[in-house]
Amino acid sequence: MTKKKYEELRKKRLKEREERFKRERKRIKEQNLLLRQRKWAEVERRKRITARLLWEKRIEQEKTKEAIRSTRMIVDEIEKKTKASLFVPEITKKINEMLTEADKSFDLAEYGKAVKLSLEIKELAEKARLEATRRAEEEKRRRKEEGKYFYCVIPFSKEKSFGNIGINNGEVYAIPYRDVAAVVSNSPMKDYELTEENTRRHEAVLRRIMEEHTVVPVEFGTTIKNETILRRLLRKAYDPARECLKLVDNMVELGVKAVLNEDIVFVDHGKRKECISDILGSLDTRAKQAVTGDLFSDRLFLNASFLVNKEDINAFSNEVTNLQEKYPMLKLLYSGPWAPYNFVYIKIGAEGMEITKK
Repeated sequence: MTKKKYEELRKKRLKEREERFKRERKRIKEQNLLLRQRKWAEVERRKRITARLLWEKRIEQEKTKEAIRSTRMIVDEIEKKTKASLFVPEITKKINEMLTEADKSFDLAEYGKAVKLSLEIKELAEKARLEATRRAEEEKRRRKEEGKYFYCVIPFSKEKSFGNIGINNGEVYAIPYRDVAAVVSNSPMKDYELTEENTRRHEAVLRRIMEEHTVVPVEFGTTIKNETILRRLLRKAYDPARECLKLVDNMVELGVKAVLNEDIVFVDHGKRKECISDILGSLDTRAKQAVTGDLFSDRLFLNASFLVNKEDINAFSNEVTNLQEKYPMLKLLYSGPWAPYNFVYIKIGAEGMEITKK
């Protein structure tokens, strides 16, 4: 083989090899491009799947959230209309436990469980509604037929419960007539002994009512045969009851006794009278009205009750403190706030509801 032919063959082989290398590079490039395209397509597919899953999760989350919210609304509405917690406490307790469990399931993203609980709660709430309604009707019939322990009259035009704070540990509630209401609890018709426990409970009820309302107090131990008779009494005594409520509107009774200290001898009757007059005059400036009671001891200088606006209680208390400093020979016994027994008073007598005012 000649040299020339050899060179031509070598060049040919080099060219073929170069073309083969080009084809291989092109093939690798195309393969890499295809791999990148496939990888990009896979990434995009995963993004779409992730986005769809997130969207489905958000939809499920919102549906679950709405299920729990609507369930709570149903439970609250049933409680508002039927007072289910009062009449069926065992069912409402179970409902509250299930609501708590549903909230926990939601927080843990256990949406299926939360929705299932919501449906079960709705069924249980409907059961509570029916049972509470039935018991409420029974209670209403029983209330009308049972005797009533009568605490006071207040300016109120709706039925209202103050809780189980009555003299028999029963529910204390308002029975309205027009814009006044009798505050009572269910009670057998009997004579209540004037014991410390009974009077303490009676006064505790009045104090609770006075937190929200003006009261005209009723004589301790007053019981009425049934609601029908009580409404009849309210109707007959409506005008004087309103007049008394107006007289003591936003008022309370405060008591002050002035007792001579045991180590003091006070025989100057003129000075004694002057001292009493000064104390009464000073306290009268902070009160709307005052009445004095019996002096059942030689050392008792003053036994008085004052009708004071609730907003002036602190000023009245400060005046008592000032008087105590002014008269160290006396011990000023300060009590209250009380219901205004010494200014307005209801008693049930032969003529019906007798209302006294001063």
